[in-house]
Amino acid sequence: MPDFPRVTAPSTSEIASAVWAHATRTLTEFKGQPRIDLMGEDADFESGTGTRKSYLDAAISSRSSHTAEDVWAVTTRTLTGFTGQPRIDLLGEDADFESGSGTRKARIDRLASIEAHQTPTEGTATFATTDSYPKTVELIDTSGLAIAGKQHLVDGYIDLTNLVDGESITVREYMQIKSGGSFVLYAQETYSGAQSIPLLHVVTKPARYGLKIELYMESAPSADRTFDYQLFVKAVE
Repeated sequence: MPDFPRVTAPSTSEIASAVWAHATRTLTEFKGQPRIDLMGEDADFESGTGTRKSYLDAAISSRSSHTAEDVWAVTTRTLTGFTGQPRIDLLGEDADFESGSGTRKARIDRLASIEAHQTPTEGTATFATTDSYPKTVELIDTSGLAIAGKQHLVDGYIDLTNLVDGESITVREYMQIKSGGSFVLYAQETYSGAQSIPLLHVVTKPARYGLKIELYMESAPSADRTFDYQLFVKAVE
């Protein structure tokens, strides 16, 4: 016979039924940090009482009661204590820009001084046999344009393809270098007979008060002659 009588162990289902059937069930000997008693502090917190609830209420009540509308209603709002690279002071460079001064405004003004091309002046100069000679045909006169008085440049082309042997034509350029002054002859060149390279380039010239280019024929041609031209003006608006 054994020293200790054999005891039949209950089944797993019997153990579980016995535990859950007990009216009071308390878990003990937790390892680590268990959650606090659900019937204690947590129950007080959920019901709106308890120590932690009072701590939270105190923290909330210490905050400002101002709303977002209250903040934005303040006329002067100054942000301080920036670290790193904040946006420039709105009362500094930006205010200068809006008032038409400041470094950035000066840079934009310089951009406005860059020359821009006007609509090309182009057409055809005609010398007919029935015209009175000597005859002058004006190709351009910048003193009559809106840019007069402003710095501008003029260059372009004159097509002498229709010039034939026995005939000649003169290109003249005049400059006006004084406000209200007269045009002064700057350069002239006479071309005679058929041209092996008929397209004439009018070299760029700077002007302010006025620049004039004209074609001149001393005597009538043997037949009507036409000369196309295209001139470009680049000016500061």
